[in-house]
Formats: sequence, C-alpha cells, structure tokens
Amino acid sequence: MSYDLIAIDIDGTLLTSRRDISSRTLHALRRAVAAGKHVALCTGRSLNSGRPAAEKVPPSTTLIFHSGALILETLDGPLLRAVNMPRPLASGLVDFIKERGHDPLVYEPVPESRYIWFERPRSANGWRERYLEANGDKAVQVDDLDQVLNRDPAQIAVAGKGSSMHDLEAELAGYGNRIGTIMSRSTLVDDYWCMEIVPAGVSKARALAFLGKQYGIGPDRMISIGDNYNDLDMIEYAGLGVAMGNAPDPVRRAADLVAPTNDADGVAHVIDTCLL
Repeated sequence: MSYDLIAIDIDGTLLTSRRDISSRTLHALRRAVAAGKHVALCTGRSLNSGRPAAEKVPPSTTLIFHSGALILETLDGPLLRAVNMPRPLASGLVDFIKERGHDPLVYEPVPESRYIWFERPRSANGWRERYLEANGDKAVQVDDLDQVLNRDPAQIAVAGKGSSMHDLEAELAGYGNRIGTIMSRSTLVDDYWCMEIVPAGVSKARALAFLGKQYGIGPDRMISIGDNYNDLDMIEYAGLGVAMGNAPDPVRRAADLVAPTNDADGVAHVIDTCLL
C-alpha cells in the first residue's frame, strides 16, 4: 500500500523524552515533504504550546491543535478550521465540574489559543501544578471562570486520579453528543489522567477526515502515529495506525504496527519503512 499523508502526535511521539526532535527525525520529515507527501502534526496542545515544535518541522507541515478544533494549513498559512464551544454549554460544564470537587481549566477560543484560565485550586493536583507552571505567563488565575466566559472557549480540561476522571467521564455522558471527551494518561505523574472536554465533532480522527476531504486522500492512504490514549481514534482511523514503542499496552494492541520508541527515532523509522 502506498501512503500519501502521515499524521504525527507531538508529545511522546515526535518529541523525545528530552522534549526535542532528533536530527534523524527532522531529516526524515524533510525527505517526506520532498517526496510530495503530506505531513501533519496532530496534537492536543494549543497553538501557543505547540508552536515551538511546529517551528522546527518543515514549513509546509499542516498543523492540528486542540485535538482538531484548530487546523492550520501551515504555521503561517491559511486557517482551515476553528471550532469553539458555545458559552452557555461551557459555563454549565464548569459549574458541573466544580460541584464535583474538581478544578477545570478553560482555554481561550481558537484561533487565538493563547491563554489558559483557572481558579484557585480546591485540592492538590500534581499534574495540574506542573502543567500550569510549564505554561508560564499564559496560564492566568482568575477569581471566577465566569468572568472569562464572555466568548466561546476552545475547550475545558480537568485532571486527577484515574478512577475519579473515569467516573467524571461517565457522568458527562449525560451531555450526549453536545460534547466530546478525550482522555490521556500523564507520563509525568503516576495514575494521573487528563480529560479534554471538546466541542461536538472534535477529535483527532475527525481532523484527519477533514484533511482527507481537503486533499483528496482517503483514510486507507493515511498513516497516523501516537503514544497515548488520546491518539487511539486516529490510530484506528488511518489505513496504517502506528503506536510508539513507549505507548501503553492498550494503545499498542489497537495499532497495526508498533514502532521503536520516541527515544529510538520511531517516527523516522515509520517514514523510512512505510511512507517512502
């Protein structure tokens, strides 16, 4: 099978454990572009958070942020898609989450996608503390999240122990198809999970379907590569779904192929052996 598009997650996939992109992987990406292949980064990160990685890859790379809510043809190119969550729905979700003792994060609308707003925490949360610290001055504490919900936000996120996050996800099922939930497991803090609560119709797989229509490429001619639970839907959607060697067992089992780890140039291996 010949493939025309490769979609690559950022954390744990494109980036090594040192948070950089290896020279071998960069060279492989350039060869893929030179061969006329479409390369896309597909991440749950915001534009602000994902920009450093996006600036290092070939400039023709298509960029999918916020798990598909924001799609840019290139970093400096046209906006292809921007989907935000209706304010009344977001406000109700924030209240719902707080009533259950959790601390939601609210993300500025796409395409701006700069700020993350949060309230004073109700309880200790190691993942959340690291995440907010890593986002520096883009993470802004407010007295009440209602004061920033004057526009439709990009998404809401919440993190905590695995059992509590899975219980919360089950409760959120009552919202039906008005929202989507995307789960990922922290690689930094034991048994911590992050849940993205996204607008209806937003997911990595749906972002690939959108690009397929844009470029005339069916899913059977796509490769997707990821390492976490939030990559499962795109791994299952693409004709060749690849899990990194550092992915947890359920993600590896769902994949058609398991690549070397992110510290062993897994992305470059897939490009060299499957795409080119």
